[in-house]
Amino acid sequence: MVNSTVFDAVRRGYSELEHTSNSEILDYFDGVTDDAIQGHVSNIKGILFEQTYVEQLAEHGVQAQLFEATNHPVSDIALMSGGDIAAEMQLKATDSVSYINETLADNPDIAVVTTSEVAAQVDPNLLEAGLVIDSGISNQDLNTEVSSAIFGETSSEIGLDATSEVGAELLSDAIIPISPIGLGVSAIGALFGIFI
Repeated sequence: MVNSTVFDAVRRGYSELEHTSNSEILDYFDGVTDDAIQGHVSNIKGILFEQTYVEQLAEHGVQAQLFEATNHPVSDIALMSGGDIAAEMQLKATDSVSYINETLADNPDIAVVTTSEVAAQVDPNLLEAGLVIDSGISNQDLNTEVSSAIFGETSSEIGLDATSEVGAELLSDAIIPISPIGLGVSAIGALFGIFI
């Protein structure tokens, strides 16, 4: 991840900043109160996570797209096949296992792609069933990238959790996404031309 992708995430998530320069974005956030910083970091981090994961999928030959609205109901990205949506997925940039469990309880038919820290802590049966997918992206790395690019601070300086492991894994080490309609990993791989 590079700072420019953080600024792209801001432009996507804040309509009033859609056509602004990086320095204008920095000026905008310079006026944010200390109490509001963590909320902004979480918002930007979620958008950055979606963008980064879609880019990683593309690097591995899987066509995926973000929904236009950052608050699209139920899902965040669509896996495409021949111009049609083959599956939808939720992406959650968090270090909270309970948040993932609540998300699955609300929408049990949509797979959740999450950060490596959470994937390491969830029930292994959820991973095996493909309901939770390890993105290979670290929540702590996302926090650090956003907080340093926008606020010039480390994530621990603005009160974000710094206890999680650092270092994003490559997507090839992560679990390949599966469809919420029950396709196995091999079937989804074949659907997208990935042989596992």
